[in-house]
Amino acid sequence: MFLPRINAAQSGMLVTTSILLLLVGMPLAYVFLQAIFPDIALGSFSQPFSLFLPTLHDPELLKLIWNTLKLAIAVVVGTALIAVPLGALRALTKVPGAALWDVVFLIPFLIPPYIASLAWMMTLQNRGYLQQLLGFSADGFLFSFWGIVFVMILNVFPVVYFAVSRTLMVVGGRFADVGRICGAGPWSAFFRLTLYRYRVLQPVYCWCLY
Repeated sequence: MFLPRINAAQSGMLVTTSILLLLVGMPLAYVFLQAIFPDIALGSFSQPFSLFLPTLHDPELLKLIWNTLKLAIAVVVGTALIAVPLGALRALTKVPGAALWDVVFLIPFLIPPYIASLAWMMTLQNRGYLQQLLGFSADGFLFSFWGIVFVMILNVFPVVYFAVSRTLMVVGGRFADVGRICGAGPWSAFFRLTLYRYRVLQPVYCWCLY
């Protein structure tokens, strides 16, 4: 029996893929099975698909879908408005202490979302750290729609920031300079050459689809 040889890189990729499937695939599979079998947590596979029709007839379903889409759009737009200009500024200009800013922007991405949310609640809620130090709280803002958008943007914008800044560092401003020499305006050269032509905004599109 012929067995193909697997080198070290392929073995590492195989192990990594297996771990990802175990950590990500199993919870997703459980959610999928629970949607089909409502009592699977009790070890029962009875009444499959019994919750589909009640869920589709729920009058709150459209409202929940709209709120989810509205939240996603707000977070994507807010992330792009913050991360793209900062990434372009980091790559195309000499920012004082640029490496330090990279470390600062990396911190929110390294903190698990649950821990970050808990930290914001402990800081801004009633009797939180902010109220203890300055005498007021932002409890009403934090537990509102825009408060959730604010926290999510601060947690995910480093992904787009580093993608944009590193891409622009590779591209540089030389193509926009050529466009300016050929008669393009500064904004046209920046958007049509630097951002669009060399796919700098592709991370934003991918994150939006995700």
